[in-house]
Amino acid sequence: MENKNLPIKLFKKRDEVDDRRTEGMSNDELPKWAPSREKLIERSAQFISVMEVTKSILTERRQRQNHLPAVVKVTLNEKAIAKTHRSHVGKIFNVNHKFNFVGMSDECDLLIKVDNMQDADNISRNLRLIDDNAHGLASIDKIHVYSPFVETEDGGTLKARLFNYNDYNLNRIVEQLFRESLELRDIAFKKVQYADDLTIYKLENVTIDQLHEIEHFEALYSITPMPKVTIGMDFVEADKAVEIKLPIKGVEYPIVGVLDSGIEANEHLKPWLLPDSFSPYPEDLMDRSHGTFVAGIIVYGDELESRPWTGVDGCMLYSATVFPDLRKEGIDEDQLIENIREAINSKPDIKIWNLSGGLKMECDLHDFSDFGKFLDNIQQKNDIVICKSAGNCQNFIIPATPQRIPKSADTLRSLVVGSIAHTKGLNDIAEVDWPSPFSRTGFGPNHLIKPDVTHYGGNAGKLPGGRLSTSGVYSFATDGKIVSNVGTSFSTPRVTALTAGLDHKIAENFNPLLLKALIVHSAKYPSTVSLNAVEKIKSMGYGLPDDVNNILYNSPNEITLILQDTITKGSYYEILDFPYPTDMVENGLYYGEVIITLVASPLLDSSSATEYCQSNIDVSFGTYDKIKERDISMRHILNEFGPDGALNLLREALYSKRVMDSPLNRFSNERVLRNYGKKFHPLKKYAIDLTELTESNSVKALTVPKKWFFRLEGLFNAYAEAKAANDDSIELSQEFCAIVTIRDRKNNREVYNSVSRQLDSNNFIAQNIKLRNEVNLRYGSGNAKP
Repeated sequence: MENKNLPIKLFKKRDEVDDRRTEGMSNDELPKWAPSREKLIERSAQFISVMEVTKSILTERRQRQNHLPAVVKVTLNEKAIAKTHRSHVGKIFNVNHKFNFVGMSDECDLLIKVDNMQDADNISRNLRLIDDNAHGLASIDKIHVYSPFVETEDGGTLKARLFNYNDYNLNRIVEQLFRESLELRDIAFKKVQYADDLTIYKLENVTIDQLHEIEHFEALYSITPMPKVTIGMDFVEADKAVEIKLPIKGVEYPIVGVLDSGIEANEHLKPWLLPDSFSPYPEDLMDRSHGTFVAGIIVYGDELESRPWTGVDGCMLYSATVFPDLRKEGIDEDQLIENIREAINSKPDIKIWNLSGGLKMECDLHDFSDFGKFLDNIQQKNDIVICKSAGNCQNFIIPATPQRIPKSADTLRSLVVGSIAHTKGLNDIAEVDWPSPFSRTGFGPNHLIKPDVTHYGGNAGKLPGGRLSTSGVYSFATDGKIVSNVGTSFSTPRVTALTAGLDHKIAENFNPLLLKALIVHSAKYPSTVSLNAVEKIKSMGYGLPDDVNNILYNSPNEITLILQDTITKGSYYEILDFPYPTDMVENGLYYGEVIITLVASPLLDSSSATEYCQSNIDVSFGTYDKIKERDISMRHILNEFGPDGALNLLREALYSKRVMDSPLNRFSNERVLRNYGKKFHPLKKYAIDLTELTESNSVKALTVPKKWFFRLEGLFNAYAEAKAANDDSIELSQEFCAIVTIRDRKNNREVYNSVSRQLDSNNFIAQNIKLRNEVNLRYGSGNAKP
């Protein structure tokens, strides 16, 4: 491969030139799937009867001097999920100038509060207005009074979640009444801070009788068992040695916080440990084995495997002990969360953290876990990146398919890391570079792609007698000896080191979106992996990231452009002279490979179940014939000009399945052509090879002299828009980082110079990414202690 020495570039959109206003057409017609008027009348009567039950509940509460709202559950028609239909439902329930939506259930039903008898009467009146509210009535299948979700019948240590009514005073009263109810029944409790918009209490030693009494509390959303934390620690001593590496005097190194079991100051790691550390546990309740192994990979990962997987020469380590020796003392989810929060808040200058541990239970398909929401919340508040393990399972011993990622790995903002095999022993199952048998897979809630990426974490199988067999990756035991182990716990620190190395190398303001985007953008699937596209992305995310140097530099035949900005509701960006090499042409058709990655900072709402992610950015890239003028005198047209004959090349339907499936296709290890549909995902990636278009689409889209466009449009959930309309303090906007790489794999054209000239001639503000002026020390160099 040609040496890469051309830095990737940052560029900015041009104000006014690339800004557009979002257009839309209102349509008051009933959808085609709407039932007849007779059916709507029948449906109206059914719904009104539920409101009568709701009124009786409110009456009974008032007689007890209880003024908490009732909550009804509204099941939407499966064809009425779109924002336009949701607004018509809102017309029925948002009465008396109130926003009454309070979230979504695990079954994806809308949850709506009814404050008092007047609101109930007004909702019933709207339900009777068949003609005025036909669209809303047609969009609703069922209405029920909400009953709390109670997962356990056994009592014990429980987690109780209360409704968030989006009203400070009402929420305060709810908590006061709930605490009084617990105190009355002698139930030990404490409030646990998961996220700003979640109200959760830990209840301890709850009896079955006590459970039956509190499960009817008026503002209770759910009661579930409090999850417990697990990690694996089966180390095998290895016949291997590695030189002790010392930080070079005068050289500054990246810093990583290790949220684990603590790090032992053995001779290999002591030089890299910061003098201060965090631990809420006494020495006799600590076992630093797991944290030491993780730390060894962060600092010595490349040397231990004799392979330059990350290109990072070392990281200073902050030891944060967030769980004890689990053989001596267990730890509940809430305790782990409190430890993580305290550790991170104690070191606000540390921006990269590793978390190789978590929960066992599979994530839900329709709701994000409270642990995942906590990780999202603390990253947003502290402006940090957490690299999180995807989790392990031993289903391969049964044998059975791997479990899905656990609750805690369904975090939107974290980089979640799976594992692939680095070697194959006699009894191992996976081929080299294939997903490790123990590595958990996606998808997460709302078809979320997790893990995000993968790295080397070992291989496994079973012996003839059925016992577990492993081929582990190397690191250190607490006494400094080299040992081996397997798990996503040990693939994750490689990505953590890579993230820290990138952040340290880049001399720009810290930007977690940029770091995540660079890592995902560089990832690809090893060429030996022949899984289909869906299985690849479920098991390996977007693939195996490159090393630091290859991420930050280009060869002459390629260029990487980075756009960082904020997009607001009512606008979008459309670059109609996007720079594509004019000479990258064969037989009158453009050719080339294009990779696009987008990472956004989404609006999140913890009460909205599968719609937890409340915002989205749609990406389009392609060609068009010419710029046309548009008639802005028409009510729905807001932009004076736009592309004529535009074709979005990120659509899978345009490409030849025969060409893509060919075993000789060299692009199969990079291709990502995923239809994200209407799913709100904050991370998207596309990788296309224009030579894979069908013949007719090639002529239609690539015939010279086509022009090129790049478009980003922000979208917001109907709930977010309605909530913002009732609260002036809410701004509907999203920060994002978009990366585009254009490459000539044939090496016929100097893409870097060609695109750079176009950026200049088209008046873009562009510059090379600022990098630290340091000697690049690859693994195996530096000060070694004999």
